[in-house]
Amino acid sequence: MTLREQLALHPRIELTRRPTPLQRLDALSAQLDLDLWIKRDDLTDLALGGDKPRKLEFELPLAIGAGADTLVTCGSSQSNLARLVTAAARRIGMECCVVLSRDEHTAMQANLLTVQLMGAETIIVDVEDHWDLESHAVTACSALIERGRRPYYIPVSGSTPTSCLAYVDGALEILQQASEHDVEFDTVFTPVGTGGVFSGSLFGFHHSDRHPTFIGVSVNRDAATCRRNVERWWGDISGLLSVPYKHLPAHIELTAGFVGAEYGDATDACLDAIIDLATAEGILVDPVYSGKVFAALFDYARAGRLEAGSTVLVIHSGGVPAIFSYADKIAERLRQRGRSI
Repeated sequence: MTLREQLALHPRIELTRRPTPLQRLDALSAQLDLDLWIKRDDLTDLALGGDKPRKLEFELPLAIGAGADTLVTCGSSQSNLARLVTAAARRIGMECCVVLSRDEHTAMQANLLTVQLMGAETIIVDVEDHWDLESHAVTACSALIERGRRPYYIPVSGSTPTSCLAYVDGALEILQQASEHDVEFDTVFTPVGTGGVFSGSLFGFHHSDRHPTFIGVSVNRDAATCRRNVERWWGDISGLLSVPYKHLPAHIELTAGFVGAEYGDATDACLDAIIDLATAEGILVDPVYSGKVFAALFDYARAGRLEAGSTVLVIHSGGVPAIFSYADKIAERLRQRGRSI
């Protein structure tokens, strides 16, 4: 049975348009001496887009099957997942509760504003690391049960064994588009938070007999933790798709060199990448995920770590609303570069 046939065995609901565009970045290709392409998953059309709708299309049938009436999730104060779980809940007629970590970005704008507009119950808690919110989300679920609700918990970043199938499917979509453009990728860059996008995409490419080097750019964790997460998802995906388990391919690289001080740190390299991409191509990326990926791409290209003329893909996972909560830092970097108004 093919991967497509195996994927079709898993229930799915439609939350967003597909396929998203696969575009060549002509100006940056010339600047960096690469054949550079971008997968525009910022252009999924559920509440300002991003990678999460793909994941939720596979995950929410489990919530519906469990008889849930309320979706619960957690993340940073400017969580993309909170925005998109809330939108998905409204789309399928459910309530939503989001548990968010208190940080410097709790102004009522960007993702937090959209969550409030869509009416999610919002709980702000104090934690040292927003990845450690699960116990607070479990407490929120218990409180909802006491109120007679039937909650379904979606973990931070939205990565579960089932939701990882979304990017196996996404990889098949990319490969179909690449065939239409008569292009084959030598290198693929993706963000790595919990590792779902990286793992699913790698699986889809590898089991379609396409073997580019996959470079995962961590947004928070050290490289060893990222690898453990990817190994776990790889095994889970293998089981769900009834594909004989194989160890991770050798052609992967996981780097934590672009995180900065912590998750969500808008480093100078990240801000420069946001500015350079916007200036060259008119494409916006966020300071948390795709900005870090493009910072890595620019660094690798300028350091000669990508072969001249090679064909490179960047998966843009969305998150663009976050640029508004980082407006002061972006403006300061623009001033430093002589672009003040």
